[in-house]
Amino acid sequence: MEEKKVNSLKKAILILQLLSTPPYEYTVLNISKKTGINITTIYRIIAQLEEEGMVVIDKETKKYRIGPHAYHIGSSYVYRKNYMRSLEELVCEISDTIKESVGIAIHDNGRIISIIESEVYQPMKVNDVPGRYFSPNFGNYGKCIMAFQPDEYIEEYLNTHTFEKMCPGTLTEKEELWDEYKKIRKQGYSESIDEIAIELIGTGIPLFDKHGKIWGCIAVAFFKEQDWKQKIIDIRSVLFSYKTRLEKCLP
Repeated sequence: MEEKKVNSLKKAILILQLLSTPPYEYTVLNISKKTGINITTIYRIIAQLEEEGMVVIDKETKKYRIGPHAYHIGSSYVYRKNYMRSLEELVCEISDTIKESVGIAIHDNGRIISIIESEVYQPMKVNDVPGRYFSPNFGNYGKCIMAFQPDEYIEEYLNTHTFEKMCPGTLTEKEELWDEYKKIRKQGYSESIDEIAIELIGTGIPLFDKHGKIWGCIAVAFFKEQDWKQKIIDIRSVLFSYKTRLEKCLP
């Protein structure tokens, strides 16, 4: 009986994990195909999750998505420290200054996770959301945060993981990733060009805590346009002008 409960719990977690990935809403049939859980079991588990407000259903499309109670629980991760409000204010200030999307991600328990995202009006949205995980082989969050980890950590990670090439600029080989990390360390910032999506570019800078250890990365993303090379330099200059203020907020 105890083993059955554990298995049910794992399946419920698996369903919630799936619903937290794009496109963020799935039918029961799609959940079954993605997770390998039989439909009868999914209906049983998802009914319990729905009762607790962990998932909700769109009555027109019959698709399930993360519910308000799951959001409430997740938000406690972000707001568990009072320094978050100060960081959010600065991120919004930067976004308002440069008129582009700005966010912060951190390295926590072996994962690189976005914790703050401020998106401004654009013809096309970047659509990054807090709580999204990032791989250390692409994008400013992933590459910048990994670049400042201890060498032993990086070596072990690269030896035990393989990477998928999502876009033309995505790095997948151990040697090229090591070269990229060394480059980021030397210049003190990262750049991402066509790594996550075509025509999506950006730049990021590392944030260090009061002990000098890498804490996270603040980055800006925007879609390629005329004079984007100068624009990325100008944006990076703004980020560096806020670096000291941002780091003063950190624990």
